[in-house]
Amino acid sequence: MSCEKADTSAEGGEYAVTFETAGVLRFSYEETAEYCLYDTGRTLELDALLTAVTEARMKRFIIPYCAFTRRTERQIYDRLLEKFSGVNGYSGVWAPYVEPSAAGVVDFLKERGYAGDNAYCAAYIKSRADKNVSGNFIAAELIKRGVERQAAFRAVAEAGLDESDACRRALEKKANGMRMEKDENGCVPQKTRAALVRFLLSRGFDTGLAVDAVDEYIDGIRD
Repeated sequence: MSCEKADTSAEGGEYAVTFETAGVLRFSYEETAEYCLYDTGRTLELDALLTAVTEARMKRFIIPYCAFTRRTERQIYDRLLEKFSGVNGYSGVWAPYVEPSAAGVVDFLKERGYAGDNAYCAAYIKSRADKNVSGNFIAAELIKRGVERQAAFRAVAEAGLDESDACRRALEKKANGMRMEKDENGCVPQKTRAALVRFLLSRGFDTGLAVDAVDEYIDGIRD
């Protein structure tokens, strides 16, 4: 093994370390010092070194991403794979260490409260509870963000959302922005009823709940 400064004109900078089995790999000044890579007579376990270096780099990169904003485990994992991809220099010798290191970093963050789908779901559901959408709609949004389907629906069920109230509020807000014209018999046209039902269905409400809510609302207008 040999270790040479990659740029002799710069203070600090990168070091090029040549391994018999891996060829030339670059490490920062801090990494070179931490892992004693300048000690060319020292025997190193390459797997352990590259795992430790990859995980340390990932931690430095990802902590600002999830320190102040709740993230799902999948969001963190995917962000790491995107950053530490082959096009960003993690091909060849580094490639086998990327996915296991990303999984290890996610576990590290979960243990310290920076990641975790349960906490993310609870915070997300709370933020969406007054947005006039159904539990099914919120669960679908969680799934899109990387939460497992079963976990998403379980979190919504445990939140105890009032579907009927959310449906009523969604309907009233939508109807207030529509022209509720009546026909010659003083009734709201069927196409208007159908439009309102379709709107509620698009928000994830059950068909029966949507139809009942629309009928009750229109009956109230007629009275």
